Amino acid sequence: MTPPSVAQPATEVQPTPVTTPLPTPVPPATPPPTMVDESALRLDILDLQAEQRRLWSVIYLLRAVAQIDDVLAALQANDLDEADRTLMLVYRSLDRAYAFSAEQDKGPIDSFRLQISQLRDELRLRPEGSDRRLRQIRRLILSLVEA
Repeated sequence: MTPPSVAQPATEVQPTPVTTPLPTPVPPATPPPTMVDESALRLDILDLQAEQRRLWSVIYLLRAVAQIDDVLAALQANDLDEADRTLMLVYRSLDRAYAFSAEQDKGPIDSFRLQISQLRDELRLRPEGSDRRLRQIRRLILSLVEA
């Protein structure tokens, strides 16, 4: 028995929680991607990659054009060492353009590389016609870029 002086706390009655059902999710209005969508996406990705390769090829071709201008300036100043170094840079730019180019552009770019190599070999022996040949190569590279 408990002494009457110690009162026991009254027990409160807690209300029972009411559970409400969650609304069912509404299905999305668009159907899930199908195989056709995935293949179209893959084709788009391939097209973008081809465009990226084409742009890099154009960048390297335009870089070669700018370097040919530098070679022409070096030839006008009779600086054959600088002309030789810059011709090597032109060749490297054409080499990189070749690596990124489409199949139909590989032939002309390879021809440009061959002509630059020949110019470089003949630079010390016969530099007098080099500027004319370089201007011709420059025009041909620009026509390839514009195509």
